[in-house]
Amino acid sequence: MTLRRFLMMAACLSCLGCRAANPSNPKDSAPAADDPPVARAQVQSAGANTVVFAYYFHRTQRCPSCLLLETTAARAIQEHFARQIQDGQVIWTSVDIEDPGNEPLRRQFEVRINGLVLVRMDNGAYKDAKRLDELWGLLGRPDAFSKYLVEEINARLSPVRGG
Repeated sequence: MTLRRFLMMAACLSCLGCRAANPSNPKDSAPAADDPPVARAQVQSAGANTVVFAYYFHRTQRCPSCLLLETTAARAIQEHFARQIQDGQVIWTSVDIEDPGNEPLRRQFEVRINGLVLVRMDNGAYKDAKRLDELWGLLGRPDAFSKYLVEEINARLSPVRGG
């Protein structure tokens, strides 16, 4: 099992098309003062007070590990948050960071490599974002992966939150 996990991580780390850092200047990637336009439009249509966006950022070409992370996260979110998805409180969005139309969102969250970012919005206003890089290390442990992801989403859905 440990060898399998090591091989999965090695395969993903070696996939230059997926995990290569963006060559743009990090100083140019600072978050914008305004909410991301895509998120703002989706929140307005959702009509919920608190909305958690689960953005899976990826490159156009993806390795098997990147695809596995996306499908595992999407499945866990659907399984544990079906009602919240239907109510517009949790929104799953897959975002190709190489698509020029997604540049404002990529910059807003300083995304340079594949991964999942959770974003909390309250009453249409951006509150916080967290990149869940820990999910990569949990890919070979589905229960731990799901538990961590569910806890992070629940923390953002909670009305009592420090920050």
